[in-house]
Amino acid sequence: MFDQIIQNISKDIVGNKKNIKISLAAILSGGHILIEDLPGTGKTTFAKSITAALNLDFKRIQFTSDLLPSDILGFNFLINDKFEIKKGPIFTNVVLADELNRASPKTQSAFLEAMEEKSVTIDRETFKLPDPFIVIATQNPSDLSGTSLLPESQLDRFMISFSLEELTNEQQLYLLKNENNFEIKKNDNINLEKIVASKEININDNVYKYIQEIKKVVQSNFSEIHVSSRCLKQIVAISKSLAILNGKSYVTIQDIKDVLPYILKHRINTIEKKYVVNFIDDEILKKISIPDDF
Repeated sequence: MFDQIIQNISKDIVGNKKNIKISLAAILSGGHILIEDLPGTGKTTFAKSITAALNLDFKRIQFTSDLLPSDILGFNFLINDKFEIKKGPIFTNVVLADELNRASPKTQSAFLEAMEEKSVTIDRETFKLPDPFIVIATQNPSDLSGTSLLPESQLDRFMISFSLEELTNEQQLYLLKNENNFEIKKNDNINLEKIVASKEININDNVYKYIQEIKKVVQSNFSEIHVSSRCLKQIVAISKSLAILNGKSYVTIQDIKDVLPYILKHRINTIEKKYVVNFIDDEILKKISIPDDF
């Protein structure tokens, strides 16, 4: 089933099968996704296609410098001498925060409670968000004009981050020829909640120990990189979902290795983005010892 979903998404999103698969795993585990790339590279289409394939409700918020938190969360208004709540576009399954780093820090922070607690507070009243609730945020490279850096507290709430793959000449030709036929269709035959509830994934203690070793290696060699407890839990959650996508009932160390570059990329700010994946492989993964009894 998931292979068919990936194939269907790949008709809309050319040349990004690995990113699609990891994104599906993140959504299955309730994680948030950050896509960093230049404008016009297909980030919005990517988010729409994945959401439609999983039969989830979708809303898009275009972030600008004058966007207010109330534009996202909602607000109270007076009608017939009575205050009523007007809920904002954040009340959906998947919200696309388009060009998140173009907004002010105050507006960006409107997502903090939503991403962690799956709820929002409007004028001291707390409202639960739909289940599942996923943020897929896009951001322009930080050296472009009109952008501001996302705070570390917000970056840590994103489970994974990546940039879309550069298209080959053949893939680009296919995209150009099929541009006018582009249409995203919602898949009404899938129930994400039932899929997640019906799967039980096992993790060996040695896999947990391997995840702990990741933090030890990072702390010992790169004190400027913060690997939080939330980050470690995200590794466990997305690895379980990846096992589901791969048709397995257990998590392997290879699953951990596959997801780690996506987990750590936005948490490493001391290395140029184009070198981060190689850095993770050479300076972290290759220095982690595998338990002897594994």
